[in-house]
Amino acid sequence: MNNTVVATRGWLVLFRGLVWLIISGIALQFFLAGLTVFGGGAGWEAHAATGGALALPILLAFAISFRGPLLPYRRLASLLLVGYLLQVMLAALGDGLPLLGALHPVNGLAMAAVAFLLASRLARAWG
Repeated sequence: MNNTVVATRGWLVLFRGLVWLIISGIALQFFLAGLTVFGGGAGWEAHAATGGALALPILLAFAISFRGPLLPYRRLASLLLVGYLLQVMLAALGDGLPLLGALHPVNGLAMAAVAFLLASRLARAWG
């Protein structure tokens, strides 16, 4: 196997791992929100911290989507990044504008759908 194939495979494995980390993080966000709403959680601090931590895998996935073999996934990675930025904005505006804040979980669901679509396309193309 030549170095190009090995490098391509490495980027693909990293990208796929990041996508599944993002999916897991989004699922954890819904769990933490539900746990807090129903009185069993540590509060919104854990939800906010986990949301902040999701920035790293989302930014990394976006950045490496510019690598040659991953270019077909750049649009979905970009959409995931835009969704994340919108998520942060909706959370920040939610206290003062409850109707916008109410879109925060809806946007989280949309981010999950984009991440699953990305994982699905990766699985179809790369096995």
